Amino acid sequence: MKRMEDYVRVRRMHFDEGFSVRAIARKTGLHRKTVQKMIIQGSPPGYRQGGARARPRLGPFVAWIDRILEQDKQAPPKQRHTAQRIFDRLRQEFGYTGGYTQVKAYVRQSRQRQQEAYVPLAWPPGQAQVDWGEAWVIQDGCPLKVQMFVLTLPFSDTRFVAAFPRASLEFFLEGHRQAFAFLGGVPARIVYDNLKSAVTKVGRGRRRDLNTTFEQFCEQCLFTAAFCNVARGNEKGHVENGVGWVRRNLFVPQPTLQDWQSFNQHLAQGCRGQWSVRLRGHERTVGERLSEEQASLRPAPQPPARPLTTWNVSSLCLVRFDSNDYSVPCRWAHHPVSVRADVGRVRIFFEVRLIAEHVRCFGREQAIYEPWHYLALIERKPRALDWGAPIKQLKLDSCFEQLRRQMEQGQEHSRGTRAYIGVLRLLEQYSLEALTRAVRRALELGAADRDSIRNLLLCPPERLPGLLDLSGRSHLAHWRVPAPDLTAYGALAAVQGGL
Repeated sequence: MKRMEDYVRVRRMHFDEGFSVRAIARKTGLHRKTVQKMIIQGSPPGYRQGGARARPRLGPFVAWIDRILEQDKQAPPKQRHTAQRIFDRLRQEFGYTGGYTQVKAYVRQSRQRQQEAYVPLAWPPGQAQVDWGEAWVIQDGCPLKVQMFVLTLPFSDTRFVAAFPRASLEFFLEGHRQAFAFLGGVPARIVYDNLKSAVTKVGRGRRRDLNTTFEQFCEQCLFTAAFCNVARGNEKGHVENGVGWVRRNLFVPQPTLQDWQSFNQHLAQGCRGQWSVRLRGHERTVGERLSEEQASLRPAPQPPARPLTTWNVSSLCLVRFDSNDYSVPCRWAHHPVSVRADVGRVRIFFEVRLIAEHVRCFGREQAIYEPWHYLALIERKPRALDWGAPIKQLKLDSCFEQLRRQMEQGQEHSRGTRAYIGVLRLLEQYSLEALTRAVRRALELGAADRDSIRNLLLCPPERLPGLLDLSGRSHLAHWRVPAPDLTAYGALAAVQGGL
C-alpha cells in the first residue's frame, strides 16, 4: 500500500518538474497505471475490504440468530433480545467460544437489513389525518391524564387539537365538530388509524365495519373516511408528528385545567399561533397555505342539537347520565326529563324548560347534588336536615348554627326547625355568600326571623358617607353652618307626653 509521501513525490514530479507518466514510472519503478492513478486520486484510497469476513466460530449460529430476531418482531418491544442476551444464550445453550464483538456486529447488521424504508408522500389540498394522543395536565392541584384529539392538514401543515377526558365516540365526534369550525370547512378525505371510536371490526384488506353513529356523521358532513393498514401508523405520519408537536409545545410545562371549554380555546389559540410560521422547504407561511387549501374544503353543515337522552327522575330526585347521578328540584321527582351534555356541563330539561344544570363529572357511580334542590322537601321532612346527604355539602358559616339555636329555642314539634329551613330556602333565589351576610346582619340587629333576613337581602345596608375632607379646599374654611333649632321637637314631645 502506497503511503501519502509516495503520492506527494509522484504528483510533484508530474506537476512541478514536468515529468511524464512514463518517465516517473521509470524513475520510481512503479507501474504506469499506478502512477496515473496516483496523479488523478491525489491521496491513498484507504483500506477497502475485499469481501465478507469469515466467521469461523459464529458462522454455524447465524441462522439461529436470524430466527431469534425474526421471532422478536412478535414479542413486546421491551422484551426483545439484545446482542448481550443473544451472546449469553449462545454460550449457555451451544457452548459458543467466540467473542461478544462479533455477535454484536452481526446483530447490528441484521437489524439494519430488516429496517423498513418509506416513500415520501405528497398530499393534495383537502386531505386530513386524525389521531388520539395522551398528555398530562394539572387540575385542582393534582395531575390528570387527558386525551388529545389531533387533526392535521398535510398540504398546509395546519394542526388542530382539543383535549377531552376520554377517547370515547362522543368526544371523537365533538373533536371533529370543533376542528371543522377551526378550519372553516370539512376536508374531503380524512385518514384514520383503526380507532375503536370509528371501527367496530377490521376485515380483510381495506374492509372496515364502521360504528353506525360515526358512519352517519361522515354522511352528514360529506367526507370520506379512509383507514391505514393494521400496525401501519406511518401511513398517517403527518398527524403522528403533529401529536408529538402538540405535546412538546402546548403541554410543556404542564398546563392548568380550570374548565374544558376555556382550556380548549387556549389550545386552539396555540395552534393558530403557528399560522405565521414558514416551515422548512416552503416559501409561504402555514396561514397563507391554509388560505389556499380552504378553497378545497366543503362548507361545514349546521351543527345539530346535541342528542337528548330521556330519563325518569327517581324518588331520590336524581337523574342518571353516563353512570353518574345528578339532582333536580324535588318537585320534578318521578317526571320524565331529557338530558343534554357536553364536555363541561350537564343540562336537564322538562319538555323545553331547563330545570337543572351541573358541572359534568367524569368519575363513575358518583352522586352530584345541588343542595337547594332538596330544601322544599326537607321543609316537609325536617328530620332529614341533619342526615340528608345533599345538605352535608353546604359549607355553612357558624352564624347559621347560632341562628338555628335561636329559632328553635322554646319551639315545639319542629316549628323552629321548619322556620330555620325556611331561611335556607332563600338559597333558591340568592347565593350562599349573600345569605351569609344577611344572617350575620340579622343576628347583629336581633331580628332572627325569615322575613327580616329576606328584607336584608332585598335592601342591603346603606353605606354611610365619610366626613368631608377639606384639605386642599381652603376657600371653604370660613363657612359656618349654624346648629338647627330643636325647640319645636321639644314642644311636640311635650304634647305627645300629655296625650
